[in-house]
Amino acid sequence: MRLPFRLSWFVLFATAGPALLGCAESDDEAPAVTPWSPPVEEAPKTQLLFTNEGTLNLGMREQATITVRTEPPTSSEVWFVLLGDSLDATLDRVAAPMNAEGAATVQMRAPNKATSFTLRAWIKDGPAAELPVTVSGDGFATLEVVPTYKGKRDVTTWTVSVLPRSTCEAVAPLLPDDAPADIVMSAPASEPLFVEKAPVGPTLAVSVRAGRYAWGCATASGLIAGTTEKIKVNIIDKPIVVGKTDLDVSFVFTPAATPWGSMMTAAGKDLLQRFAPAGAEASTWLLDEMAARVSELDGALFADARAASGWDTITKDHLAAQPMTLRAAIEAFLAQGSSAPPGELTGRLTALTAVPGYGSFSPSRLGVVPADEAGMPGTHLVKIASEPGDNIATSAELFWLPTRYVGGVCKSVALEGAPEGTTMGDALATIAGCDALGQALGSFGACDATCLAGLCQEALTARWDAAQDGSAIQGKIGLVQIFAAAGAKVDDIAVPVSLQGSWVGSVTDGALVASIEKSPVTGALPALPEEMPPAPDPDPEPEPEPEVPSP
Repeated sequence: MRLPFRLSWFVLFATAGPALLGCAESDDEAPAVTPWSPPVEEAPKTQLLFTNEGTLNLGMREQATITVRTEPPTSSEVWFVLLGDSLDATLDRVAAPMNAEGAATVQMRAPNKATSFTLRAWIKDGPAAELPVTVSGDGFATLEVVPTYKGKRDVTTWTVSVLPRSTCEAVAPLLPDDAPADIVMSAPASEPLFVEKAPVGPTLAVSVRAGRYAWGCATASGLIAGTTEKIKVNIIDKPIVVGKTDLDVSFVFTPAATPWGSMMTAAGKDLLQRFAPAGAEASTWLLDEMAARVSELDGALFADARAASGWDTITKDHLAAQPMTLRAAIEAFLAQGSSAPPGELTGRLTALTAVPGYGSFSPSRLGVVPADEAGMPGTHLVKIASEPGDNIATSAELFWLPTRYVGGVCKSVALEGAPEGTTMGDALATIAGCDALGQALGSFGACDATCLAGLCQEALTARWDAAQDGSAIQGKIGLVQIFAAAGAKVDDIAVPVSLQGSWVGSVTDGALVASIEKSPVTGALPALPEEMPPAPDPDPEPEPEPEVPSP
């Protein structure tokens, strides 16, 4: 239900500041003029590049002229060296000068056996480049690589690596990271994957991966020169890296209506009875709370003024004249706010890298109530584990305080539409008419009407806070049990980036239990924080006077 009255709030204003002036030199002496000079441009970074594209394929004992160039052209000397299993391959020089176009050449003779190696070129104290070389004694064949993948992950691109004179047993420990390879190529998952110029003769380790989250390998041998050989590669998923999970998670929170409603009724009655007891005179407990907010010396002056000026009668008449009593207002807030279940429990799920199998859940909200205001600790220990088929299982027990939660629900209703920063104490003071009460009471000692109005609001705020602690005082600690299973999507290294699944569990207030049937749970990467604008310079330098050229 809606209240038949509206609360009034506050408006804030701001102003802004001054400018700076400079001064001119005298006319007796003209200022010195600094000659203008163009800005110095940085020299472009030199790159060293082979003119050959991809792998250089040679036959045994074949000679090749290899060219390397610089961008932009330079007159540097280029050095060469053979790396890997070059066997008896030779170069006609170890260093070559650049010509006028910034290019240098070297003659290489292939070895007498099939192999693969790398030609490295570099400029002293400068850039370097490498050229893969494959030597085949019996020619080359084409491989049609067919990845066989039965997983659920979205594959957009396959990358194939071919290493001659090797097997899958040798390269498997390195996968799904890049294995050593002389031929590397990629293609969209929707297109055929062909590797041309695969050397005939040696055994080939053919590894295929998608990002760093799925991979496979097949050993190829017995290729025939000039033919196309189909190679099937079975692809497996890299297990989910559950130990790096860091997601914002949302649980749909709809407990069984009857027991949940009974919990809310019990917590609401406890809160209401502690704040505004039935049958107790509101004027009496309000003045008592106000007296408790002052010093012992001022307390005596307060008591004298209360007795001499009839403050109890004044306060009773004042509260009776308000549109609604404090107790009736809280009853209305409770009826409106707790009529429906929270609807959602949100928080952040983060794996503990140092403790495999466990993580932390930091709740942020239970329905409209911030988690800390609902009496939920900032961090809860949870179990988290990966399951077959890219699934993640989580179980947890989360604590909450029922009277804290219903107090937060009341606050949400009371402050609906209020300016940011408005408190429940502000709302209660408006309902009780604290400003007008201060004027009606007058003063005591050095405390005037404004001071008394402030004491009225402080008293209501303190009483409200104490009423919300009813569950903690009675030891009625609520508990939410969660058992969740969700399918995960992963990034390029198999770290979860989203979750979608369901959960079951229960919620208790320490006495009653409400079950939660199968309900949705989702997760997503935390939003990046917005960049804060730079703070203004508190003491800005004055802008210099423009230079005036001499006549």
